[in-house]
Amino acid sequence: LIFLGSSLARAEGELMVMPASLKVYNNHEHMVNVRNVGDESMYLSITLQKVINPGIEPEEKLAMSQIDHPTLLASPDKLTLGPGQSRSISLKSLVEPSVEALYRLYIVPVRAMEVENAPKDKITAPMSVSVGYGVLIRHMPPPELQRTGWTHHCAGGGVSLENTGNVRMVLSDIAVGSHLPIRSKVALFPGTPQLFAGKHVSLSINDVQQTLDCN
Repeated sequence: LIFLGSSLARAEGELMVMPASLKVYNNHEHMVNVRNVGDESMYLSITLQKVINPGIEPEEKLAMSQIDHPTLLASPDKLTLGPGQSRSISLKSLVEPSVEALYRLYIVPVRAMEVENAPKDKITAPMSVSVGYGVLIRHMPPPELQRTGWTHHCAGGGVSLENTGNVRMVLSDIAVGSHLPIRSKVALFPGTPQLFAGKHVSLSINDVQQTLDCN
């Protein structure tokens, strides 16, 4: 189950981040804005990670340093915010993706260790990490090339759904057999099937009710 984030601002403690989710297209400028709503300076560590099993829980992610040919970059990788100060984090698409890819942009407040004779204008040796969160980043094919489609087959005693398009689809009101809905929303991404353990599954796909039977 993946968090289907809205594009509204999110605030945790003294850090406000907006939007909470973002679609990124090639050859366009995209920004995530951060604001320190506290009364003390804040140091932020910023990392971008690619989700390699989108829609599945728990998420498996790779740091950009582990990817041979990154297709998306975030900068800067650290920021200092004074009280009430706002800054922007830039997201740059390096290629036009043919299939939607999912990333998390992690923005984490850190406390800097006090080091004797350390430069006062530098962040040195982050020591402890406060609560942070990952902004949902969807790296999208151009709108005119987006397509949707799905299929299902019986496998492993259950129903397997596969996205045959190139952008995610939203599954909702998922019920197996005669049980009440077991999951409210699930994202079905290209290349990552979803398996439901049961021979009879009812669900809504992009707001269209469907019944799948493997008896």
